[in-house]
Amino acid sequence: MELDLPAGFPTRVRVEERPSAAFLPTTPWTLVGDEAVRETWRAARLPEPEGTLWVPTSEAAKRLETILPWLEAWARIPLRRDATIVAVGGGVLTDMAGLGASLYMRGIRWQAWPTTLLAQVDAGLGGKTGVDLAAGKNLAGAFHPPADLVVCRSFLETLPARHLDAGRWEIFKMALVAGDLDWAGTLLEDGMPAPGTLLRALRAKGEIVARDPLEAGERRLLNLGHTLGHALEAASDYRLLHGEAVGLGTLAACCLAEDQGLGPFPPDFLARAAARLRHLAPLTPAWEACREWLARDKKSGPDGENPARSAIYCILPCPRGLAEQRLLPPDAWGPAHRRLLALLT
Repeated sequence: MELDLPAGFPTRVRVEERPSAAFLPTTPWTLVGDEAVRETWRAARLPEPEGTLWVPTSEAAKRLETILPWLEAWARIPLRRDATIVAVGGGVLTDMAGLGASLYMRGIRWQAWPTTLLAQVDAGLGGKTGVDLAAGKNLAGAFHPPADLVVCRSFLETLPARHLDAGRWEIFKMALVAGDLDWAGTLLEDGMPAPGTLLRALRAKGEIVARDPLEAGERRLLNLGHTLGHALEAASDYRLLHGEAVGLGTLAACCLAEDQGLGPFPPDFLARAAARLRHLAPLTPAWEACREWLARDKKSGPDGENPARSAIYCILPCPRGLAEQRLLPPDAWGPAHRRLLALLT
């Protein structure tokens, strides 16, 4: 089915049970995909056009130098401006392929076929593309939305349990952005999220992106869980999956929200979230390791009260209302980090 999104939205979103060649471009196209899903693609009897690239994918490979050979390969085909790049894989792959499409011939169309839960509900929608630099995650990139997002639930059938569980935290984040603790609570239960949950998360994100495509204001709310989450992910040397780090960062954001007077959250709700994350305690870095990465956060700017000091746009959930934005210094996260560790023990 095609998702109903605001008029003029740049991406057509399809949510299907299984992939079909009917959703592929009708104009010239080529494919770049994660080699881990190559056999899944072939088992569905989907085409691999001239120039198809199946590549190893990891956070360590999410660099500009990975994309350059793709651009050279597309030029050798040669792809022209009417061509489309079809990106098949998780969030790392779609982030890089989208950036490559934005660079090739100053921007050509692309399709996202996300194969992980995290990419299906978050990375594939919204047009953020990018790669990492030594200084931090996604510091080189562009807003270049895909022409089509094709979400196929059958891709999740081959996903390792850890990756499937990590993806639920991006939906959990969306529930807290909306201030819906009942919805968030259903995501703390075992099992794959229901199809309706996926649609609800995509629709909620799409509506926010439509109102603020370049993240000038409201779209910052979608960064809930990502401020400390990105720091935890990087400080763990990426032993934490992105979704796991977002889950930890979201729980810490609940703690910071209470420190800022926006709570309290029901203790049972926080305890249930902590119980689902407790197995990550050994991978959770110490505060001092995280603080270094927080200071480099790309959402930072001068503190309004003290321009010589940096501050970060922090997204704070509210128990029964929309999340809020506050400009806070990095050290504001210190007590929340300590409480996070206490909740995980």
